[in-house]
Order: sequence, then C-alpha cells, then structure tokens
Amino acid sequence: MREVLMVYLCGVILLLAVSTMIEGEEGVGLDHILIAGFGWPILTPILALRAWTSR
Repeated sequence: MREVLMVYLCGVILLLAVSTMIEGEEGVGLDHILIAGFGWPILTPILALRAWTSR
C-alpha cells in the first residue's frame, strides 16, 4: 500500500510541476490540472474493471 501511495503522490507532484510550465494563454485552468492530478487514480481502476468484466 505504501508503494501505491508513493507512486500516486509522485504522479501528482510531477503533474503539478509540469503544470507550472504551462503558459497562461493556453487556456488550461487550475481546475483542469487538479482534476487530472487527483482523478486518474480513481478513474483508471474503474475503467480497467469495466474492461475486465465486459470481456
């Protein structure tokens, strides 16, 4: 469990670090960045489970 949490936090930190390089005129807001950072660990297992059960 500790490894999963470390990977998740490293992913969020990496995404937030990359997001600081995004120019303001690109139109990517902080809400999009936060949804991407905190939503992928929830959405990925759900999509994987749906793909697994639909086989």
